Amino acid sequence: MPLPHIALWTGQDIVLYHGTLDVHVASVLRGVDVRRGNLLKDFGRGFYTTSNRVKALRWAEDLVDDPQQDLPAVIEFTVSRDEISWLDCLFFVRSDPDAVDYWTFVKTCRTVKGDHRRRMKAGWFDVVAGPVSGSCQDQTVILDTDQISFHTPKAAALLDRSGKKQVI
Repeated sequence: MPLPHIALWTGQDIVLYHGTLDVHVASVLRGVDVRRGNLLKDFGRGFYTTSNRVKALRWAEDLVDDPQQDLPAVIEFTVSRDEISWLDCLFFVRSDPDAVDYWTFVKTCRTVKGDHRRRMKAGWFDVVAGPVSGSCQDQTVILDTDQISFHTPKAAALLDRSGKKQVI
């Protein structure tokens, strides 16, 4: 029996946030380019988002080199869950020290330049989602924070079709 204060599932859109600098906002709003991301990130080169707006702002603030010139910014994407389901996705739920699949994937992406090194298919997953690693060596994560990364032109096209706007 459903709880009276919780609505039934309707396949709601998912809201994601991307922290950046104000000088990059117009470019992102024109079109997401997954090739501009740094190669050696948790899930490899891509365009990173989170469902945590506060964390996106903190990441944007970390990008500020000169407070007189740089301003943090956050872009909000409203993405269709149905459309994400058609993409080639990899999801990590666990990140405890025994989650060998998560930690080996993060270690590989942080040390080997290139795609996701898949056996059956060449190339990148379209989307990878999971916890944010704090220390790969100590196998710790940043609590209450997730990352949803987009790695292919097909995934970028989904973000570009979604509702997107600057919220900070």
